[in-house]
Amino acid sequence: MYLARVQVENFRGISSTDVALSGNTVLLGDNNSGKSTLLEAVELALGADRLFRRPVIDEHDFYAGRYKDEEVRVEVMVVDLDDELQSRFRNHLEYWDASNGALLTSLPGATSEALPCIRIRFVGRYDADDDDFDGRTWFCSPENEEGQPTSEARSADKREFGFLLLRALRTGNRAMSMERGSLLDFVLRAFEVEVQMWENLLEKLRAVPVAGDDNEEFGQVLSSIDSAMKQIVASEWADAPHLRVSELTREDLRHVLRSFMATGAAGYAAPFNHQGSGTVNSLVIAMLTLIAQKRNGRVIFAMEEPEISVPPMVQKRVVDLILGLGGQAIFTTHSPYVLEEFEPERMIVLAREHGTGVLTSTQVLLPLHLRAKAFRMGIRTRFCEALLARRVLITEGDTEAASYAALAKTAARVNPMRFARLDTRGWAIFDAQGETNVAGFAGYFRALGKEVASVFDKQPADRLAEITANSDHVFEQPHAGFEDLLLDEVPISAIRNHVDSLISDGGWPSHVAAPEDASDAAYKKAARKLLSKTKGDRFAAELVAGLDEADFPVSMVEVLERLKVASESAPLREGEDIVARQDNTEESAGGNAAQ
Repeated sequence: MYLARVQVENFRGISSTDVALSGNTVLLGDNNSGKSTLLEAVELALGADRLFRRPVIDEHDFYAGRYKDEEVRVEVMVVDLDDELQSRFRNHLEYWDASNGALLTSLPGATSEALPCIRIRFVGRYDADDDDFDGRTWFCSPENEEGQPTSEARSADKREFGFLLLRALRTGNRAMSMERGSLLDFVLRAFEVEVQMWENLLEKLRAVPVAGDDNEEFGQVLSSIDSAMKQIVASEWADAPHLRVSELTREDLRHVLRSFMATGAAGYAAPFNHQGSGTVNSLVIAMLTLIAQKRNGRVIFAMEEPEISVPPMVQKRVVDLILGLGGQAIFTTHSPYVLEEFEPERMIVLAREHGTGVLTSTQVLLPLHLRAKAFRMGIRTRFCEALLARRVLITEGDTEAASYAALAKTAARVNPMRFARLDTRGWAIFDAQGETNVAGFAGYFRALGKEVASVFDKQPADRLAEITANSDHVFEQPHAGFEDLLLDEVPISAIRNHVDSLISDGGWPSHVAAPEDASDAAYKKAARKLLSKTKGDRFAAELVAGLDEADFPVSMVEVLERLKVASESAPLREGEDIVARQDNTEESAGGNAAQ
């Protein structure tokens, strides 16, 4: 059983979307791209206790706040139902063609591989007569003559799908509380425990003395109030005033009950939410495991950002454990370590069009020129970082990638008005591992909605044309190689200082010959050998990181300046060149100044 399709209309920042899922999935996208909104939309339709909240929705849950004339609609498709679910929901069954990702309009044939499915629709609206908001969920089949569903989906029905949304792994106060929809509440329901403790607890609380009998002074005050009241309404006044623990409703108790755990101090326990992150995370995983085991894998876990407050290796372990529970797991993340636990085809990039609110989804598939083995062995982390970024700077190799990152950091520190760090402007640097791969990766990331810049050495005309066609910003360096760029554009005085510093600090590699004499030519020769024989060892990055602004390589400076401008500008129109835009902007500014 898994969630295969989510359609949303007019919910929060999403005017419309239609997202296809298949099994375990990780949702990617910029901040405020709609990932959390999509999961909360699913909760409106499948969350067993979501409709207990009052109000179910409000003005801010409608796209652009237009609640008077619009409805919030969420429709989810749960497919591949087991025999028990097919029997329970036999009056509402439909069939899903997984190969085409489409709902069948007629009963499947005997040899069909169509999967039995259920569609559930949430509809939220504003009722002007009652001046209130209403939200209800329906089975989409069967429909009446007007095409409207006729059977409402109750909480007990939705619990059969086992949908649970965790807004963060450290669920804190709600995890072990008795609030509706908490993990503990979910576990008790999964084990079909009828929570009948309320009456016994209420009776005990009514008899708990707060003050009075054992507090003589307080008791005298209450007795005085009682005597005064009896002089006014003696015949109707009963017992003296007294205090109780609470208003003694079940809902009050749901909010205040907490689980306590040992703290390491003998005989003392503290509330669950006061425990350390490791304890909290372990308990959450343990509870999810109980739920999955009890329900025989018939669960759909949705989890937002499992990396919060968790070190990288634990992130991977948490995700691996949840994926191993059975059922379906849907994650959102900004962590490459979480992303590494998924195959590319399980990744979906979400992007929301500003102004229209339309949410689009794109499945991540490896480019044809990137073999799966190479992806798994070496490039995966960088690939994941690029997928999580808004913009991607593609370089030929690791030396260039490290050097541009290092120079950008130094430049932003010494002259923040002129330069900016690449990472703070949303640029992830991706090493294409060779000049022949630049065009392919540029086109790949661009197709995923990323803004792409490519920087590379001089190329033959045909390859340059291909890179240009697949990139938003193109930087062909006027050198045969990156080592030539550094040696030609970094002043010899800065090169000498760097070489001398490495030698004096013991950082000069033993397999590279030091300068033969004190001449500039000898230093330049030694630096060339250092850079060519130690690719990937960050010697080039260390060189540029230690430069003064006046010594920055001019070719690299041009790239950094133009990338800064690109990150500040609106997206380019098709065919527009960023240099032309800069020229037009400067001309406009000059014209305005002249006027």
